[in-house]
Amino acid sequence: MLGYKNPVNLSAGIALATTVKKMVNFPDSFLPSCLISHLLLLLLQLPILGSAQFVVIGPAEPILAQVGGDAELPCHLDPTMSAENLEVRWIRSQSSDIVHLYKKGEDQLEKQMEEYRGRTELVRDTIATGSVSLRISNVTISDDGEYQCLFIDGSFQNETNLEVHVAAVGSDPLIHLEGHEKGGIRLGCTSTGWYPEPQVHWRDVRRETIPSLSESRPRASDGLFGVVATVIIREGSVGTVSCSIRNPRLSQEKGTEVSIAGLFFPRTNPWKIATIVILSILGLFLGNCGLVFWIKILSDQYDL
Repeated sequence: MLGYKNPVNLSAGIALATTVKKMVNFPDSFLPSCLISHLLLLLLQLPILGSAQFVVIGPAEPILAQVGGDAELPCHLDPTMSAENLEVRWIRSQSSDIVHLYKKGEDQLEKQMEEYRGRTELVRDTIATGSVSLRISNVTISDDGEYQCLFIDGSFQNETNLEVHVAAVGSDPLIHLEGHEKGGIRLGCTSTGWYPEPQVHWRDVRRETIPSLSESRPRASDGLFGVVATVIIREGSVGTVSCSIRNPRLSQEKGTEVSIAGLFFPRTNPWKIATIVILSILGLFLGNCGLVFWIKILSDQYDL
């Protein structure tokens, strides 16, 4: 006996079969309702005339795009077939708003999202084999996220989801001296124009990591992140100190370094100590001489 995993469908089929039997006035013994329901369900599962069935396939990995550049979002049909007369729709997965619409052999952009106007193009060089790409130019931070590529043929449709990862590599970092602190010197490292939030690494002359004293990543109005990081350098780390900032999505980094001399560190100079001691002794000697001089003058004046 035929069986179905979904009892709801089977119940619907039996109900439909019962209705059909009543409409055509079949006797109860002519065909069992269960058999009629199975036949009707099989008919309902057949492809609709005039509509081809297919699967839409997109890239398995997220698509990387840099701010200001172009992003290519490809998808294709399986099995291979022409998509020239199909409707191809690109939407943002979260909102279902239209990013780009191709229908009746041409672009239909009346309902396109405002932020994509003038920035999208459907690349159809291989549309005859069911392969298309959506090109988004002048990529911005807002383009980051999930998209859906949807093909529609009559009453049949299929789609695939894609993810775009936007990235930006910022400016060369700058190192500056902020002052003395806790027996060492405090250095600052700054940079702007990163996305997503970057990673900061300090290293000493031995290329060993130095933990940051503080880190912040302020966000600008354009959505890009800046970096402000500080570190305390001890006298044992005299030499070259570097600050590097890394984009985790692109695995790219920018760095700079500075040479730290021992003279930068606050410490007591032995010559300075000697000078202070000599001046102190000299001051005491001059003070005593002055005292003796004034006593002699007073003695002469008052015949003491």
